[in-house]
Amino acid sequence: MAKYVEVPGGYLHYRTAGAGRDVVLCNAGAADLRMWESTLPWLSGAARVITFDYRDTGLSSAGTAPYSEVEDIAAVFDAAGVTDALLLGVSDGARRALAFAHRYPARVRRVVAVGGTFGPFPDPNAEEEASRALLPALFERIARVRTAEGMHASAAVDVDAWGPALGRDQRRLMIGLEVANTHLVTLPDEEYLGTELDPPVKTRFAELAVPVSVLVGEHDLPATRMWARRLAEQVPDAELTALPEADHYPMLSAPAAFERFLRGLL
Repeated sequence: MAKYVEVPGGYLHYRTAGAGRDVVLCNAGAADLRMWESTLPWLSGAARVITFDYRDTGLSSAGTAPYSEVEDIAAVFDAAGVTDALLLGVSDGARRALAFAHRYPARVRRVVAVGGTFGPFPDPNAEEEASRALLPALFERIARVRTAEGMHASAAVDVDAWGPALGRDQRRLMIGLEVANTHLVTLPDEEYLGTELDPPVKTRFAELAVPVSVLVGEHDLPATRMWARRLAEQVPDAELTALPEADHYPMLSAPAAFERFLRGLL
């Protein structure tokens, strides 16, 4: 059943499933809550699970005025009656989850940061700088394919880069979600109205006061693996786990290993 919570300038779509201690899931940036459909059957048997669509995605409203990504998560917590949760975010969702935990540490038991992406590294070392140097060519190719062949073709290029270990149906899912969220995917950076912490959480890992479990797939892009290492090194209470068979989306590319990992944290 679809539920909605009013937020300044719009509304957010969220869903709850199961019973027990709360687990809140934050999607990858180009996806929506449907990316968790294969995770929910087992996870909702062990916890109460809350999923939601960010603004500009899924069934949530478009961003029409500047808004806080952190306060949007807080609105979902409030609407679903969450007092404290294990907060899991994948890709850009990891950034959002960590920013929320920085502002509201009492509301977060633990952050699980899966394939966290944060953009350019502050003061990168040589290895980090080299890992980021691979991305412009990928982004240029995606834009070129989108112009020449359309959104479905460019989504396939994007998903194949981030999810090389995905099976056929999981690949189709992620391509379909990216196409479904074309509005956000093609939104120019200057027109995106969400705001994070100031300064951003990627410069404040050492200030995080909650435990952080960092998970990364060994088939993920080099820059993501570098971010996972930086996060694990800088957060005071952090641990790093690498899944050999997984990519950027371990809940889809290595579901059994992902389930074992997450069950160990519940």
